[in-house]
Amino acid sequence: MATATATKFNALQALLGATLKQELTVYIPRLGGNFTVRSLTSDELSEATVQATIPGPKGTKSLDDRQFQAAVIVKASVDPDFNDKALQDHYKASDALDCVGKALLPGEIAKVLQAVMDASGFGDDEELLEEAKN
Repeated sequence: MATATATKFNALQALLGATLKQELTVYIPRLGGNFTVRSLTSDELSEATVQATIPGPKGTKSLDDRQFQAAVIVKASVDPDFNDKALQDHYKASDALDCVGKALLPGEIAKVLQAVMDASGFGDDEELLEEAKN
């Protein structure tokens, strides 16, 4: 029973000392440089879902996957900032979400999106377990 208490205490201390802000860099070979992305909160992921939800027939709603991916990337991108007017003008984009689709190739979108998900805690649990052991 002492072990269970110690485990709970350590988890509590870890939560009290933790930050939700995580950043990762992802290399984009075509551009010859790194993008910096940050973790997203549950609220930010919910906002991205709302942004990408489109009305359907008879009052139904569906999620536009491409819009959702773009919204997640826009919210998580530290560098570059897809809200930058010059970047949007360069790609003749109507807004930041449109800019993601026009500036990045599909594989690059997937790579950046994966980095955002990793930073947000959706990474490989086995890899995280190995890191915790070391």
